[in-house]
Amino acid sequence: MKNERPDESLLNYINGRATDAEIKEVMQWSHEDPENMKELQTLRRLNDEVIWNADIADDHARKKKRKSLAKRVLSWSVAASILLLALFPLSYLIFGSYRQNQMTRVSAPLGQRTELTLADGTRVWLNSGSCLEVPERFNGRTREVSLEGEAFFSVTKNDDMPFIVRTKAYNVKVMGTEFNVSSYTDAAEWSVILVEGKVEIYDGKSTDVILTPNMKAEKIGGRLQTSEFSDRDALLWKEGILAFENASLAVIFAKLGSYFKVSFEVEDSTILDRHSTCKFVTSDGIDCIIKVLLMGEGLTYDFDIDSRVIRIK
Repeated sequence: MKNERPDESLLNYINGRATDAEIKEVMQWSHEDPENMKELQTLRRLNDEVIWNADIADDHARKKKRKSLAKRVLSWSVAASILLLALFPLSYLIFGSYRQNQMTRVSAPLGQRTELTLADGTRVWLNSGSCLEVPERFNGRTREVSLEGEAFFSVTKNDDMPFIVRTKAYNVKVMGTEFNVSSYTDAAEWSVILVEGKVEIYDGKSTDVILTPNMKAEKIGGRLQTSEFSDRDALLWKEGILAFENASLAVIFAKLGSYFKVSFEVEDSTILDRHSTCKFVTSDGIDCIIKVLLMGEGLTYDFDIDSRVIRIK
């Protein structure tokens, strides 16, 4: 017997304030049936569209309307949601205003990605568990945002107002270009991949690195190092795909763990040296991905949802 849709937990989940118990409830419900997963994704996208396009007068009204609209979204049927989604673009649109310029924090829930369009037309894709802090409108001499996690930027060119991404380690300055930044708070890795244009990476004191197309800068041993970059599959995450090219299971488990916020335990550590070339659709969920990954490896697994631990046997 299928569980009923957990509306209150869904409401908190799509707004990024769910408790561990609510996350567990949503995960169990969404994995019961592929249609439940589709409904979750549809509700989140529609909820976001309604919220960001709402005409909100002040902060108090914003919070009140956000909660009210989100609850209304959860009461709509999937059919109505799909119909409305066909009428609205599946992206955020953050408008400037004449009132005090305030910062807005946008996040991508675990196992999902979020696309948004900033006030200047810049497009941003946020990876799972990532947060972007942006102003409602850009003014002054620069366009500045703050990133925790991973994001792909397609920046609208403006020579008079450089675009700056602030992260935990370095800042990235551009005029108009396409690039990927990975700067998760709980990870030691930090990198920038340049697809088009030119970026300047600095630490707030002096310029450290200038990248040209098809180059990658990453923090290794406390210092920035650059190299050529050709693995475009690494950027498929913004299309909802995780791709690995001859990667060890250790690397794959680490990436999946970061994306879905799960941890792995293996009985035989030697399997971590096995390599695989594979691609996964993230919306399939971690259960399906692990089943496919271990197929033909002679391995089994258990997934403890309470502790979010996957044990490989």
